[in-house]
Amino acid sequence: MANFSGQLTSNEIFSGIYNMIISQTVFGDGLDIDDFVAKFRVDGSMYGDTKLYYSADVLKSNDWTQDSTTDLNLLQSHRPAAPDVQAIKMNTFRQIALTLDDYMTKRAWADEGAFAQFNSVMLGMLQGTKAVIDYTTLATFIGTDKTTVGKQNQTVTLSGTNDAQTIAEAVADILVAIKRPSREYNDFANMRAVAPSKLMFVWNSKYVNYITKYNLPTIFHADGLVDSLAENVLPPEYFGSINSASGTTASSNTTIRSLIEKDYGSTHCFPGDLLPNSTAYTANTTYTVDDKVICKIMAKDSVPYMSAFEVGTSFFNARNLSTNHYLTWGRNSLEHLKDKPFVTLSKA
Repeated sequence: MANFSGQLTSNEIFSGIYNMIISQTVFGDGLDIDDFVAKFRVDGSMYGDTKLYYSADVLKSNDWTQDSTTDLNLLQSHRPAAPDVQAIKMNTFRQIALTLDDYMTKRAWADEGAFAQFNSVMLGMLQGTKAVIDYTTLATFIGTDKTTVGKQNQTVTLSGTNDAQTIAEAVADILVAIKRPSREYNDFANMRAVAPSKLMFVWNSKYVNYITKYNLPTIFHADGLVDSLAENVLPPEYFGSINSASGTTASSNTTIRSLIEKDYGSTHCFPGDLLPNSTAYTANTTYTVDDKVICKIMAKDSVPYMSAFEVGTSFFNARNLSTNHYLTWGRNSLEHLKDKPFVTLSKA
């Protein structure tokens, strides 16, 4: 049935009398968002705006011979190389606004209970909207962020036969490579060795369903990887490649999605939403879906999602008897830590 237009139904017996509305129920509990964002939260502060992450490389050894001229020189300095430094800045601030009143709007409701339910739901939408923004912002970032340094961008060839085993083998090989001392799995090319217990997977649900529904291989069970399949799963539309140039969507757009929260004409897009058809967009604000991305393999702390502050405020307008409610918060610009592995595994 179409949206209610306000037209009551004529009574079946007395056509000049209209049947009354039985009740009014307001739904607002349809945002069952998991704790995906909580896994990346780090503390912020209202003092300062920058977190610094230092990445020191290993030292080196040399031949040693007792009583040699070199080994008797105790005054020689052996300074380490300066560590790499990455700055994560708190520089993004957003606000959600909502106007409610206790007078004229009340006339739209049958009783105090329905009106109170409406106000409660709408006030709850302040936090609900923020939860949507946090989730979609982080999901699209992880799904589209990619580094080509070292061996952090890998592909696997799928033939249609035993593909689940092929994916499992590729993942297992990457885990073995990451846990041995290597310079190939971080953007600074420092010597690192990361235990699998410190890594996390973010899977494309397309491949999780393929693995679990068709042919779950023994190797997933043997290495404990089967548990990772249910830990962090995102829908396929969150994975893609950022459009680094401006452009216009097709007349029937099915692949270009917004990387940020933005209005496109009369359509409001959250991160991950499809842009309207035949819509112009600017560089680095959208991405093209890539359903070949299988998963991301990264350190559990590789994408800090910092919270500066979160404050709710309100203002009563005595002239029009309405109250403006605001939810304001800050976070950092998202980037992965260059000291940590951030591997993209895709279908060739």
